[in-house]
Amino acid sequence: MAKILLLDDEEQIRRVIALHLGKRGHEVIAGKDGREGLDHLARERFDLVLTDLRMPHVSGLELLKSMRESALSTPVIVLTAYASIESAVEAMKLGAADYIGKPPQLDEITIKVNNVLAQQALVEENRRLKEELEDRFQTEGITGNSHPIKQVIEKVKLLARDPDIAILLMGESGTGKELIARTIHYNSPRAKFPFIAVNCGALPEALLESELFGHEKGSFTGAVAEKKGLFEAAHHGTLLLDEIDALPLPMQVKLLRALDEHEIRRLGAVKNIAVDLRIISASNQDLEQLVEEKKFRQDLYYRLAVATILLPPLRERHGDMPLLVEHFLEKFNRAKNKALTIHLEAIAKLEAYGWPGNVRELEHLIEVLVVTAGSEVISAEQLPEKFKKPEAAGEIAIQAETLTDDLKAATKSVAARFEREFILRQLDKHHWNITQTAQAIGLSRAALHAKMKEYAVGS
Repeated sequence: MAKILLLDDEEQIRRVIALHLGKRGHEVIAGKDGREGLDHLARERFDLVLTDLRMPHVSGLELLKSMRESALSTPVIVLTAYASIESAVEAMKLGAADYIGKPPQLDEITIKVNNVLAQQALVEENRRLKEELEDRFQTEGITGNSHPIKQVIEKVKLLARDPDIAILLMGESGTGKELIARTIHYNSPRAKFPFIAVNCGALPEALLESELFGHEKGSFTGAVAEKKGLFEAAHHGTLLLDEIDALPLPMQVKLLRALDEHEIRRLGAVKNIAVDLRIISASNQDLEQLVEEKKFRQDLYYRLAVATILLPPLRERHGDMPLLVEHFLEKFNRAKNKALTIHLEAIAKLEAYGWPGNVRELEHLIEVLVVTAGSEVISAEQLPEKFKKPEAAGEIAIQAETLTDDLKAATKSVAARFEREFILRQLDKHHWNITQTAQAIGLSRAALHAKMKEYAVGS
């Protein structure tokens, strides 16, 4: 149902149109001239205005001019009996969405009202989605207050300002690399243009070139029509190449050429196509190591890693767990029409866990808990068994990869991990003030710096 403002100085026409639209579920507010119409528009919100052009006091054209000056975006359909292609054209120039000749035909009114309302709904939906994107990908929307994530946010803010610099995102699976890439895009001068993400590891090698660069009709068996590649689709925007480490060496050569020349050539084509876009690449592998192993081209690595952002694993984001849990609870409560909270003891158990799947694993866990919780408060007892192991009480788990047959080596490894964890927690507690942290734990500044360097803390 739409709320429609109907303006016409002929009472019979008003009555007939209002009755017709009312039978189709619309709420119709009627007035006899543009002056009444402006009064209604000042007090109420309408989905559509249906107005005659020739009316006393304030005409339809004057109404349109006033609406435009007031920046009212309500769509308008004009009624005109004055043969008047000219008056209709003038009304369209002033912003009218359509016009209907008088005497009006009821079927035509139905069709044009439905068309304009459908178009307006699409405009509103696009506006809403755009606002959601802008809100979601503001840097303030990156959840976390720990030192490592603050460093990421500051780097994102700086790099987003430059529309061209190539960025390499490094981090374990589930640390939020695509979220960071989207945040960079939507805070950059390229935000009005497309953001496109492609997982290089998910595409068969035979299809990669066609997906990235496109193809011409008949260029290979099954190419029944020409196809734009992702480089063209992301023109003026941003292209995220996720799992870039999975790119085969022959494709690495072609990608490097495209980046250096700012041009691509579709499969089967003879002409190059200029492209202007920012490349963000992402990997959970050590690309420098892959370069040393001759599995990744050094020149491509340097071309992609003009700037690098290292995303911290969740286990190193000390203090962020309550914020992340609250964020995901709010998200899934809203999506599933619930109002759950979580007990502090449950959060403590979550903080003690190692999170091999990082933030993605936490998000999936909270979704399951919201769906399956049998009470309004999620308790520690409702967590899966893996969160109830002894390390949840604060003990350091000895991971399988650290075990050796040498007791001294194993003990040293576990002690080092405990010491690193302790230093990180103390630094967070003292807001990364080196002097205060050193005094609190009984070390000199120099000794604390040495420990931080040894454990790669804050580097």
